[in-house]
Amino acid sequence: MSNIYKSGFVTIIGRPNVGKSTLLNHIIGQKIAITSSKPQTTRVNLKGIVSDERGQIVFVDTPGLHKPHHLLGEQLVNQSVSSIRDIEIVLLLVDGTEEAGGGDRYIVENILSKIEKPVFLLINKLDKVPKIDKNKYVEQYSSLYNFKEVFKISAKHGENIDSVISKIFESLPEGKPFYDTEALTDTNTRDIAGEMIREQLFRLLGEEVPHSSAILVESFKDNLEKGLTSIKANIYVERESQKGIVIGKGGLKLKEIGQNARKEIEQLIGNKVFLELHVKVMKNWRDNKKDLKKLGYIVD
Repeated sequence: MSNIYKSGFVTIIGRPNVGKSTLLNHIIGQKIAITSSKPQTTRVNLKGIVSDERGQIVFVDTPGLHKPHHLLGEQLVNQSVSSIRDIEIVLLLVDGTEEAGGGDRYIVENILSKIEKPVFLLINKLDKVPKIDKNKYVEQYSSLYNFKEVFKISAKHGENIDSVISKIFESLPEGKPFYDTEALTDTNTRDIAGEMIREQLFRLLGEEVPHSSAILVESFKDNLEKGLTSIKANIYVERESQKGIVIGKGGLKLKEIGQNARKEIEQLIGNKVFLELHVKVMKNWRDNKKDLKKLGYIVD
């Protein structure tokens, strides 16, 4: 085994809902990125760190690349594109249960064709494809671009992920670690907790409201003596009618959101959590620069 220590940044890009966050969570062995069956769940560039005797890989999970319909959407696409700067390798994740579509071709023609980085193609969700059909769309995707490597994987079950990581280490330059070798992410726990609250909106509500909502954690306090973390957060929606949906009859829906989020956060931090949630209206925040800045979405 080589004793050369390697390090570098690897960005994960792809259309919405192809499994980027699921892949990141599996790679680092802990849930830090929220997941949902609904598209366009991810709104931040989240880093996951893998360190072993071979070196350190910093993976960057990005929002799904799509045609934006509001200022927030533009910011998310900009985040994904900007993540390709100053990285060593790009992972293009695609859905192996579907044909290569216009969204995949858009990524290749408008992003990959303009960079000079090695690109690995990861064909995902093959655990959902019958064995006889596993290669059905592989050639379609492989012919889109001159990929350095092509892997058939299952982000959910980890199939072939070790091979991907080994090939990444082979391709990275020699270098020192960027982060503490015990770290799994550089994202602070407060921000991850906010994402876990937002995840429950995707899991428990209909199609419209989760995409119109945002979370702002107002306070995050640890009481070491009591072994308790107190979190106060606001759930922002765009209309009064959406506020009613989030709260639910007699406050039951908000209670369920809070209970589920609290369990996820407790598992993350290994501490008891007191979670206080409030629902507020911030009209048309997705198209308002001032509101986007307040909620933590960068506006150029």
